Parts: sequence; structure tokens; C-alpha cells
Amino acid sequence: MKAQHFADMVAYMDKLIGRLVAKLDSLGIRDNTLLLFVGDNGTGRGTRSMMGEKLVIGGKGATTVAGMHVPLIANWSGKMVAGKVCSDLVDSTDFLPTLLEAAGAEPPSGVKLDGRSFLPQLRGEKGQPRQWIYSWYSPRQSADLTVRELAFDQRYKLYRSGDFFDLAQDIEEKQPLKVESLRGEAAAAAKILQGALNQFRDARPAELDRAFEEASKGKTKGRKEKGQ
Repeated sequence: MKAQHFADMVAYMDKLIGRLVAKLDSLGIRDNTLLLFVGDNGTGRGTRSMMGEKLVIGGKGATTVAGMHVPLIANWSGKMVAGKVCSDLVDSTDFLPTLLEAAGAEPPSGVKLDGRSFLPQLRGEKGQPRQWIYSWYSPRQSADLTVRELAFDQRYKLYRSGDFFDLAQDIEEKQPLKVESLRGEAAAAAKILQGALNQFRDARPAELDRAFEEASKGKTKGRKEKGQ
């Protein structure tokens, strides 16, 4: 995406959301519909936009906050608290249990859900906020296809590689910390985040990592040959 098209894309997206809301109104089901708006990733790298008075620079394809922290806006007329900002952690696995609870439905028998419903928070209740988020990611759109596996909470992030970051001090993840050197709150967080990584250690077949690594080598070689 070219930065000069960003404003037009946002305006058109707003137009389409307006059409959706208008259709719900015309069908008479607006008050019985939970609307969830969420970004799938950060905006294009280098794209500058404002969130209130805060400058946001896009980081699509990165596992930093600029690439992973995306908008989530919920609306349900008469059923949730309007105008409230909630800082609880939410990830994409939380959407299915939230929608199931909103619809008064149960998940299929025998299906284990990794996510947890955030519907109580939408209603202004405390709910059961998640303590951390786990992510496995391979940037397939670039030459660097190194698999990135990580877990993070509101302040700290730990990669499978062992790189640990205090996002309050290093939001761009420039200076990884050694886990063995951590003390106090940071050390406790590292232990919890390592537990999260361990929980999903066997979540994917090992061949996936090897496949991405081999694909990365092939693409890198091809680009070098074209440049020669």
C-alpha cells in the first residue's frame, strides 16, 4: 500500500461500514447485532496516522507493537457500555467464544477453544482478562521467512529464541535482555511467558518451520541471482 492512498482507503472503509449499519437498521435488527471492527495487522510500514494526539507509524509484517497492536471497536446498541476504552489483552482466538456467548450458543461438543470471551468487558463488567497472548508467525511476504514465536503481556515480550523485551522502555525492540539477568517483576513475567511458549511447543508440526526455512533460502538465492 502506498502512503498517499491511506486516507482514501480509510474514508472508503468508513463508507462501507456506514452501509452495513444502514442495512441493519433497515432490517430492524440493529439493536440485536454485535458489531466488531478489528484490524488484521498494522498499517503499511512507514505509514503515518494519528490516534488522538498519538502518532502511529505502521509496521505491517513485523512482530513489534507497530505490526501486532491493531484497532478493536465494538458496538451493540443498548447491550454494552458506550464510549468506554478497555485496555485488556484480546487476540483473534477470543472472537469465537465472544460471539458464541453473545448468541447464547455453545461450542460444538468436544471442541476446545483457546480463546476466552470478552463480552463481559463489553458490558462494563470485569470478566476474565487474559494474562498473555501467544503468537506464531512467518513473514511469508518477505525474503526473511524466519519463523517468529512469541508470548507477551501488557509490558513484556519473550520470543522462543530467548530474546526478552521490556516494551515500556523499548517498544521498538532494539535491545533484547538476557532472561538470566532479569530480576523482580521482569523475571516473574519471563517465567509466565516461558510457560505460555511451553504450552504451545507442539501446537504445529515441526515440518512447518523447516518448510518456511527452506522457502526462505530459495527466495534469498533467487533474488541474489537476479541481482548478479
